Parts: sequence; C-alpha cells; structure tokens
Amino acid sequence: MRSVRNVQKRTWFLVGSFMTIMIFALAACGASVGSGSTSTASTPVAHATSVSAYGCPGAVMSTPPAPANVVLKQTESNSIIKAKVGDVIEVDLPFGQSWSGPTTSQGELQLQTPAGYALPTAKVCVWRFTAQGTGTTQLEFYGRAICGKGALCPLYIRSLPFTLVIK
Repeated sequence: MRSVRNVQKRTWFLVGSFMTIMIFALAACGASVGSGSTSTASTPVAHATSVSAYGCPGAVMSTPPAPANVVLKQTESNSIIKAKVGDVIEVDLPFGQSWSGPTTSQGELQLQTPAGYALPTAKVCVWRFTAQGTGTTQLEFYGRAICGKGALCPLYIRSLPFTLVIK
C-alpha cells in the first residue's frame, strides 16, 4: 500500500511540474526582448523590418527596367520553363506577402541587382537573372504573411519553386 502511495505522489509531482513548465512556456509566447521581434514555431510574430510594406526584401524602384525575355509569375511555379543563353529572366511576385528569394547567382543564372526590389507600378516584387550557360537550374522563392509589429500573424510559408532549362 505504501508503494502505491509513493507512485501516486511521484505521478502527481511529475504532472504538476509539467503543468507548471507549460504555464510558463505559454505565458512567454509572443514575448519580445529589446526592440527586435522574436520568432517561434508556435507564436504569431511580426516580420523583420528589412521587408518593405509591399513585402519585397529589396529597395523600391520607381521606373521599370527594360523588358525581360522571360517573365515568370507565381502561377508558373512547379513547372519547367525554357530559356536561351543570354535571356533575361524576371520573376514577378505579387504584393501582399513577404517574399524572399535568391540573394546570389543560382547555377547558370547570374543574379542582377538589386534583387527582390518593389515595383509599385506593376505591384510586384522583382528578381532578374541573366542566363549565362546551358543546363537546368532550380529557383526557390518563399512567401509569408505581412504583419505589423506586435500584430498576430498567420504562420505559413508558401514555397514557389521554378525549374529553368537553359539551352
């Protein structure tokens, strides 16, 4: 009888300890230290301040560049896109999400700068590449919700892969 009571006491002690830890963990959700924002897998948070109000990681451009040979939109993700050596390939992603993408050249594609700039006239975030050689290259872009500081934010990451075959 005495051992059953000891087991029950230990069980209640472990359950009580677990509940106390969970209460403190849940109370700390969403807390931030200093002026930056924190990010955890279970807590809606604000995004980094380097992303513009449009959702683009780069600068805001007022004049569009010369037209590209190949323009990719989000509807063309998960498909194979064909291009030629020397083509300028532009990826246009719509405002309304916080976009991130390549910050360096990818495979046969030479990244043009600035990368991920906002083009308000077209309402898109733009990445431009020049095809430098033949082969297949994968470009990966990610979209998240845009949220103000301290606002609750849905937690999702949208993946947009593009496969380019350059001949």
